[in-house]
Amino acid sequence: MVRTNAADPNKVYHSGPSVFLSPSDSMFYHWNVNTTWPRCYISGWVSPFRKLVEGNKSYIAEGNVSAIEIWNVTSRTDPQLLKSMSWNSRPRRLSLMGTVNFTSHEIQNRIDHLAGQELKMPTPLFDCSSEVYLTVEIACKSCHLQFDQVFTDPPLGMYCTFHWREQADIAVYLGFEVIELA
Repeated sequence: MVRTNAADPNKVYHSGPSVFLSPSDSMFYHWNVNTTWPRCYISGWVSPFRKLVEGNKSYIAEGNVSAIEIWNVTSRTDPQLLKSMSWNSRPRRLSLMGTVNFTSHEIQNRIDHLAGQELKMPTPLFDCSSEVYLTVEIACKSCHLQFDQVFTDPPLGMYCTFHWREQADIAVYLGFEVIELA
C-alpha cells in the first residue's frame, strides 16, 4: 500500500501499513493472487466498534466514506516499482471498478439510504482463477479516512475477496491469511 498526494506531487511515499485518504490523497494497493477460486472482487471491511477496541484498532473518518472509489490501474509494471511513488509517477487510471462503503454494518443498519447496501458487491467480479496481478487506486472525493491496515483480527481495511458461490465469500488479507466473512 502506497500513498500519493496531489497537493505535493513530487513527494515520494513508500509502502507501509498507514492508509490516508482525502480529496488530494490516494492509496495504491497491489495484490498478487494465485488461486483456483473462479471470481474475486474488492471490498471494504469495518468490524464493529467493540471488536476494533478489543483488537486495539481504530480509524478516523470524516465526510462521506460510503462511496470510496476503486480504480483499476493494473499494468505490466514491475511490482517493485509500486513500492515507492509520487503523485507524478503513479500508475494512470484505466477504469472505475466501483465504490466501497467504509462503514460498519452496525452503522449501515441505522442509516436508511445505506440499508441493504451490503447485499450487492462493491466492485464487479473479475477472473482470479489463475495467477492475477491487480493494482488499484483507492480514492475519495469528499472524505478523510486514516487507519493502519494490520492484517490481524478484527478486519479493518480493503481486501481482495474471493467469490465462489452466492453464499460463500472469503476475504483474503494481503499477507494471505484467510478469514470467512459472515
